[in-house]
Formats: sequence, structure tokens, C-alpha cells
Amino acid sequence: MLDFENVGEKFVEVVHSSEWKEFQEKFNNCDEIYVLGHGGNLAVADHTAVDITRLSNGQKNAICPSSGCVATSYINDSSFDQWMVNWLANRTAIRTKSQMKRSLVYGISSSGRSTDVAKALQWASDNGMQTALVTGQPMKEKVKDLTVVLLNTKYYHTCEVLTLLLQYQLTHGSGQECPPIGSNTPEELEKLNWRSKKVRSHSYPDELINISVDFDGVIHKCSKGYHDGTIYDDPVEGVKEALKKLAEKYTVIIHTCKARADRGLVNGKTGTELVWAWLEENDLSQYISKVSAEKPRAVAYIDDKSVKFDNWDNCLESLNLSS
Repeated sequence: MLDFENVGEKFVEVVHSSEWKEFQEKFNNCDEIYVLGHGGNLAVADHTAVDITRLSNGQKNAICPSSGCVATSYINDSSFDQWMVNWLANRTAIRTKSQMKRSLVYGISSSGRSTDVAKALQWASDNGMQTALVTGQPMKEKVKDLTVVLLNTKYYHTCEVLTLLLQYQLTHGSGQECPPIGSNTPEELEKLNWRSKKVRSHSYPDELINISVDFDGVIHKCSKGYHDGTIYDDPVEGVKEALKKLAEKYTVIIHTCKARADRGLVNGKTGTELVWAWLEENDLSQYISKVSAEKPRAVAYIDDKSVKFDNWDNCLESLNLSS
């Protein structure tokens, strides 16, 4: 029988690693994902990009240079080592600095010797993008701020199968569900309790479909204030009914400092994982599309510490700073 190196055990080990949690955090807080690989891993990358976009209900857009025509064209115009850099540079040419910061370049390598992937990750890091690598063996190149998820696999087939499994874990860890076979009708999809139930047209700008809601003090009571990073309190009264109404019209995004990547783990979990777990425990996750460390573009921002601006005189008066 073909040796798959106890792929199930490896999967569990990887998902519980600090490197994977860091990768998941980056993935959760990005909007655009560029998935790179070559050879068999180009097929894995293509599959990954398709399913990330499909299963995220429009919350994330994943892209892969999957066509052989694309790859050979860029290789012909430059070199094998440089072609992914050139492709990535072209794809992001009109992106703003803010958009680049919220983009993730996800590299896949079985051997750790994929120089085209390594150079693309380096370019991405140099240009302010988030970066992550899933690799079967260590990569020699050092890339600043690169999250490396090392699989320690001996065979290419094990690495490729495990990488595909991890792609679905990324989707699940971002708050989406992977549907069972046959769940094609709207009624069946509704039963899956997807966290982003309304698939909205991208012909509308984000600021017309998103509504951004603070977490502590607005959804979570947080009556004791910051308390060692844990989420310890009950939901704010009336929040379930309010979120339900908001979700009927808008994509509801939670903005919270708890989701920041530089926050330490609490009981072995990231802040984003803690928020999702609390939402699920309190039957609120079905109304939330995303948990973010940054405020997204939105039609409105609901925050317990905000000051509504109409003019500076009224703003200063609300802060007891009027003359």
C-alpha cells in the first residue's frame, strides 16, 4: 500500500502549531490571496484559489497563475526564477498601499527548493504584502516576516494531499463551512449555518454593503474592561436581534483589536479564534461574515467609543473641549 506518512496525524500536528495559527491569522485578515506553486503544486494552488473564493461567499478573492500559457509566456519574457515576480507585479500594479497590506501571497512547495516561489514571496514582502509558505522541506531563502508552515514530508504525494486538506482548514478557520456532498439547493445551504449567508454582487462598492461593528462593549458586554485577553462576559442585551436585522441587509464585519496579529495567544488560541468561539457559543456566528483587526470600508461604524461628526464645534463639545 502507498505510504502517506500518517497524513491524518500530520494534519492535526500542523493545525495545532504556532506557525499555522499565525498563517490562519494572516488569512483571516486579508481580502486578496495570491496562491503560487509550480509542477503538481500549481494544480494544488489552482484548486486552492478556486475553493477559497467559492467557499468564502465573496469575502475573499483568490488568484493563481494556473494557465500553462500564462506561465510559459512570463518565463519566455524573463526567466524561470523571475516569472512569478513579474506576474505578481503585473497583477498588483494598480493596488494601493492599503490594499497591498491586506493582500496575502501564499506559496506552496514540496521540496523547499522552488526558487520562483521564494523570489515572489520576497518581492511581496518588500512591497508590503503578507506572506506565508507551506512546504514539505525547509526553504533555504530567508524572507522577512514570512510565516513558514513546515510539513516535514518525505514524498511529494503526501505533501500535495496534506496541503489540500490544509486549504479547507484555512476556509473553516476563517468562519466559513465546507458543504457536504449534495448540498446544492438554497434550503440545504441555509442549514449549513454559513457565517456569510448573503452572497452579494461585487458591482456594489464595499461601503454600500458592509457594516462594521465593534466587539467589546457592543456585542460582548466586557463589563470589567480588558481582562487578560479572555472573552469572559455575556452578550449585550438585544444584540442577537440587532445582528439578525443588520445581516438581512448588510455584510456584518466585526472590528476588534483582539484580532491583531501581534497579540499573543490566550489559552493557545488567537484573538480571532476566541471571538469566533464565543460567537458560536452564544449563537451569533451565523450573522457575522468576518472578524477583522482593522475597520473595513462600510456604510456605518457601530462603536461604543465613537463620536459622530457633523462639524468640529459639535465634535469638540461632545468631548467637553468646547470653548
